Amino acid sequence: MLLVSGLILYISPPGRVANWTDWRILGLTKRGWENQHTIFSFAFAVLSLFHLFVINWKAFLSYLKTKKTQGLKSPKELLVSLVLFLVLAAGTIYAVQPFSAIIDFGNRISESWEEQDRQPPVPHAEAMTLVELALQPGLGGEAEALKTKLTEAGFSVSSVDETLAEIAERNNTIAEKLYRHIAPEKSGKSTLPAKGLGRKTLRTAPGSRRFRCSSHFVSKTSMLNWK
Repeated sequence: MLLVSGLILYISPPGRVANWTDWRILGLTKRGWENQHTIFSFAFAVLSLFHLFVINWKAFLSYLKTKKTQGLKSPKELLVSLVLFLVLAAGTIYAVQPFSAIIDFGNRISESWEEQDRQPPVPHAEAMTLVELALQPGLGGEAEALKTKLTEAGFSVSSVDETLAEIAERNNTIAEKLYRHIAPEKSGKSTLPAKGLGRKTLRTAPGSRRFRCSSHFVSKTSMLNWK
């Protein structure tokens, strides 16, 4: 189970995408697979300790006594284990080959799940209440108006203090579908991506032309005022 859950988490989409679209594999969400991985890891650790110190404690104790008496006549095994541990740890931390290639491959698979037309308005918007969501650009600032839209669309909404995820769960749907009913109409204007700019500058980011025009206008205005 640790192997299966580890592989699934390796190729799973980022949390903002998985939570927004209710991504699932074999009936479990990403959070569900994370929980499985955590519980089975704890179970593996506990059972390993039980097997070592309860079932085979005599053999283990005898082994320790023998090593203590004989000493480390052949430290090769210990040295190899230590070197292997250091290589794996340092290679991962400093992102050297082939470790970085493995990480990058998993990241590419994860990012391939993202669809531009299914992006949340802001990262983890499903965890926002209607009050918080209403404050986002283009949504009007009125939480009650968003509640009315959802109610008119046939969804049950108890309070504006409910998160989009809570409303979606009660109505047996996903946050992304709920947002379609309250999202502002597309005006054709470019906006900044919901997943963040990352390493992009304002010149390379979508919608950067508007920023350049605005800064050019401000610069010209400042020069005229100075004159």
